[in-house]
Amino acid sequence: MKENKKFIKGILTGIGIMFLTAFAAEKTFTLKFSETDINKHYQKLSVIRQIVDNSNLSHQEVVYVTKSIDSLQAEILTQVKAQLVQETPSKK
Repeated sequence: MKENKKFIKGILTGIGIMFLTAFAAEKTFTLKFSETDINKHYQKLSVIRQIVDNSNLSHQEVVYVTKSIDSLQAEILTQVKAQLVQETPSKK
């Protein structure tokens, strides 16, 4: 009987900790770069992608790295486009 109560108490404690940490799990950071800096980093990612494509890494490693670079470049484009839309003044 005591083991059952300890088990239930452990489960409830675990669920409580999960709920408390769920609210603080995600944070959003905004990084500001100049247009030239963003272009420079984007181009460097493209060069890294080409180097990895021509390397002796296994196919699985190349796919992982290229997908990571592609998703990072896509996120850069999304963020830049979102900021450009925000900066464009609306006509009234």
